[in-house]
Amino acid sequence: MEKDQTLGLSSALERVKMHHHIYEMYYVNKKSKSEIFQETGLSRSSFYRVLRTFESCNPQIAEEMKKQGKDVTPADYDKLKQEVALLKKQLATEKLRADFYEEMVNFGKEVYGIDLKKAGTK
Repeated sequence: MEKDQTLGLSSALERVKMHHHIYEMYYVNKKSKSEIFQETGLSRSSFYRVLRTFESCNPQIAEEMKKQGKDVTPADYDKLKQEVALLKKQLATEKLRADFYEEMVNFGKEVYGIDLKKAGTK
């Protein structure tokens, strides 16, 4: 019985390795589907089943492999620069808002003698 289990585990391990290899060929090495079909002997439906199975069983690894295969284009770089500029602008606005809030709290304490920081927490 133990020999059967060992054979079952080794075949399962080989299948996982094969799925990993196929996923890597497609997403990291950017091989075409026809190249993968020819190299592995998989049918189109088996190929897609392997991709779905690998992604569902290994979501983090799949995501990392997809990122590895993606080349950063100038358009991606420009988009990131725009996003950074927008975030900087939002951060500056929030800093102004926080400073204004602090000044209002201090004003309330000086003029009315009310400590809003303590009044709000009970």
